[in-house]
Amino acid sequence: MMQINDILNGALKLGACKKSGKATDWKSLAWLFFSPQGVEFCKRHNYPSLGVFRQMDAIISSLGVYVDNACNVSNEDVALVGDSQSELHFSGTDRPYKVILMHGAKARIYAGMYSVIKIENISGDYEVFNDGTATVI
Repeated sequence: MMQINDILNGALKLGACKKSGKATDWKSLAWLFFSPQGVEFCKRHNYPSLGVFRQMDAIISSLGVYVDNACNVSNEDVALVGDSQSELHFSGTDRPYKVILMHGAKARIYAGMYSVIKIENISGDYEVFNDGTATVI
């Protein structure tokens, strides 16, 4: 099983910020992944690889990162990786939502009721179905 230090060391070798070394558990690592700086880094370096994600799958799916897994998610930040064909539903103004697509993941995104969704497409594919009130970035 992949260890947190292996992932962080790989990221540091690619030039990740030294602050990323402060991740101490899978939850804090997932938080870094969803952060603007984390997404930017992953996008620039296409990191982690699909193989690394697959090694982490059992641990990170509870943190909103789905690897080779179809899911149906509502009003949660989500990352889809690999062979994932998922439906995502967002509505309401509680907060903005993040969607990350990597390594060929596919999503159908249903946006409505004035929701705000930021999509980070790192080699994935998606369709958006907007009720006309949502903002999709």
